[in-house]
Amino acid sequence: MSKSTDSSKECVQSVKGWILDLYPKENAMVIWIKTEKGNTVRLVNRWQYNIYVSGNYSDLIDLAKQIATDGVALEEKYVRPEDSDKSTVLRIPVSNSREAQELAEKILVYGGYKRFRLYNVDVKPSQMYLYEKDIFPFAFVHATQRSDGLEWRLLDSQGEVEYKIPPLKELTLEVKAASERIPRFTDEIREININFGSESIRIDSGDEFDKLITLVELIGQLDPDVIYTSNGDAFLFPYLARRAVQNEFSERLVIGRERSPLRISNEKGTSYVSYGRVHYRPLPTRLLGRIHIDMENSLLYCDCGLQGLIEVARICRIPVQRVSNTTIGTSMTSAQLYHAVRNDILIPWVKADPEDLKTARELLIADRGGFYHEPKVGIHDRVGELDFTSLYPMLMLKKNLSAETVRCKCCPDSAERVPELDYNICEKRKGIVPKSIELLLKKRTKYKELEGRTSDPSLRLLYEKRRAALKWILVCAFGYLGFKNARFGKIDAHIATCAFARQTLLKTTRLAEKRGFELVHGIVDSLWLKKRGATENDFIELRDEICRETELPISFEGVYRWVVFLPSETRRNLPVLTRYYGVFMDGRIKARGVATRRHDTPEVVRKCIEEMLKVLAKGEDSSDFYNRVPESIDVLKKYVRALKSRRIGPDDLFIERHLSREVYEYRHEVLQAIAAKQLVREKVEVRAGQSISFIIINSENRFSKNRVLAAELVDEHTPYDVDRYLELLFSSAATILAPFGYTAPDLKRATGIL
Repeated sequence: MSKSTDSSKECVQSVKGWILDLYPKENAMVIWIKTEKGNTVRLVNRWQYNIYVSGNYSDLIDLAKQIATDGVALEEKYVRPEDSDKSTVLRIPVSNSREAQELAEKILVYGGYKRFRLYNVDVKPSQMYLYEKDIFPFAFVHATQRSDGLEWRLLDSQGEVEYKIPPLKELTLEVKAASERIPRFTDEIREININFGSESIRIDSGDEFDKLITLVELIGQLDPDVIYTSNGDAFLFPYLARRAVQNEFSERLVIGRERSPLRISNEKGTSYVSYGRVHYRPLPTRLLGRIHIDMENSLLYCDCGLQGLIEVARICRIPVQRVSNTTIGTSMTSAQLYHAVRNDILIPWVKADPEDLKTARELLIADRGGFYHEPKVGIHDRVGELDFTSLYPMLMLKKNLSAETVRCKCCPDSAERVPELDYNICEKRKGIVPKSIELLLKKRTKYKELEGRTSDPSLRLLYEKRRAALKWILVCAFGYLGFKNARFGKIDAHIATCAFARQTLLKTTRLAEKRGFELVHGIVDSLWLKKRGATENDFIELRDEICRETELPISFEGVYRWVVFLPSETRRNLPVLTRYYGVFMDGRIKARGVATRRHDTPEVVRKCIEEMLKVLAKGEDSSDFYNRVPESIDVLKKYVRALKSRRIGPDDLFIERHLSREVYEYRHEVLQAIAAKQLVREKVEVRAGQSISFIIINSENRFSKNRVLAAELVDEHTPYDVDRYLELLFSSAATILAPFGYTAPDLKRATGIL
């Protein structure tokens, strides 16, 4: 660093370090760098965000005259990914995202919604800056401040798997309100707790004003890079902002590195639908210059930790803050937007071509989804499991499947065709979708290899977290191919991927059958096979042949001592494709679709079923399994006795259900609606997409509004409905024992209830 200081406020000439955070401010981009010495440096780069308009040349000239703003100019860009030639478009500079949206709407109105199409309107400025400068969050860089702006030199690579990140100062913040039950914004602050490394600090002396002063001073002194909260977006930070207003402290409530006070926002969180399920995302709290992670509301953090967030931020070129509090699809889309920008392709504001027209026959052939082979209900011995690794993304990459490549206009006679449908696939260009997932697939494979090679538990966990984060992105990449609003998705590409997947699984099945294996079960990208006398080597040889013949990676998960495929709860002779459990030769238990995996299972039921499965897992084969069924029922008896004697605490009784609509839209008194209305009466904001936890206290009266009690209202004296929890217990136990003739009444008799 040619001119540096420990203070983050002093201007620098050049700096080397990692990109920690960035955000737009007054026609510039602010970037925070974490140096090798552990300091943070604030850089400012004058930078202009632009939107683009396409239309007839004369209309564009007319629009330019109407706008009459400095910087408006005509440029040459590709308006569609499939275009061979660039088009003349109008570039219009804007100050921020809000101005971009407002101006775009005015332009549409001015053009009668027909003359113009808008581009790059809703791309976040921080992401666009990363695309244009070809850098990424937590990249190791050398930045030089010159009179005409910042000059970036990348000293890092997105493809690196052994990359370093700077030591980050992490802090956990907890604020407790005066209320002992449900905290409200009107409650005074009782205490504030800060955990910083091995140090714990409690702020509980003085009045509320004093507590706020101490909090701000401590945050400034400790200067954390990452602040963790529990429910920080929905409650903690909005609560602090309101208490600051009450104490005339608003202008001094600075939690971020920027001198920008925490404000009360009038905006609400958003409810949205993904894969047919309603989700809720509270309005995120931005701590400028720091990273705020709401551990309660960040799905990716819960599954992959901070390392997973950083991996996604690096490879998708999206700030860590945004990765932590937005959908996985948003991160995945960012990787696609980068490739579009780097190739001079404009990003449509409103997608206009989601699907080509099809005949009824085409629809019948196309709308078939993945490969399925129903299993025979019951227990099977010595079954091997083979799973393709990221099958659908791999096919998208290898077969060049993208919106602009499937059924392209430039290669109608291409040699590569979609199975069954005979759609052509472009031979002249590589699609944006394959480009965007290529590196993700390579890195995921590398992390898996590193996991298997290392003997260091901490390194293995690191690789596992990063690999899991990439898996989420890849799963989403396939789903977005068929999403009508995906920028570079199209249902034809989605259909083509499914067709190639079915062809791959059928080919794999034939290869297995030639070697004498029987297909026991198959679903999407996984096969369960068995062969009398087969060893692990036989399965490994089959796997290797499949890899050679399909040119796709496939893993051998292992051989089950036994595996049980479960039936439908309503039709006992019909199997459920995703409901099974079994134990591998090395003792690992794998279960899908049973109580141990369901999100709405109370903990008492989950623990019981897990313990029953552990008992059954001791069985070496199906005969030994049958011998251990009575012992598993003894486990059930133990939990029955605990419930009847009321020795189960509230934490093991909570049931979590999803609100699929707003509370006032429920016409029937379903349990989650009852609990949600209880919270609304307590002045708690409840929105569609949120999960509601409750205890069942009286299920007998179907019309009672007090059948359940919301978790926030529960205390150690809250009663619970023993009979209802017993029903849940017996139902879950009957599910795993159904193939062997057990029903819930049978289990009640076996445990002495009937």
